[in-house]
Amino acid sequence: MPKFTPKTYTHQDLAAIEETYELESITEQCRFFYQLSDDEAGWLDWIGDRYSIATYLRDNLQPEDDPNDPKVVDIDVMEIARCLGEDSVDRAPCLSEETQLQRLIWFIGPDEDWCDNV
Repeated sequence: MPKFTPKTYTHQDLAAIEETYELESITEQCRFFYQLSDDEAGWLDWIGDRYSIATYLRDNLQPEDDPNDPKVVDIDVMEIARCLGEDSVDRAPCLSEETQLQRLIWFIGPDEDWCDNV
């Protein structure tokens, strides 16, 4: 049986999606890879583990063979929603609203059931 390999999206791919609701075609896959832009990677280095959402992203960075390789995160939509709910936020704290990662995280949004239990 072939191994499942999630599709990889870049910030350029997401920027090409003009209407936010069109992100559903990506998030309905439930799991995919996302290549961080330099600004997004810088935010992730700066924010550290202050929030569940940042910890999730850091913990799910794919191994790099070369330090110059782009940072790629394994995104699980349900885990992103859970982390947002755990943090009681609807977006990644301190991440620029201009980034595609922020747009994606905001689109996924918090798991409302988790928010009710915190």
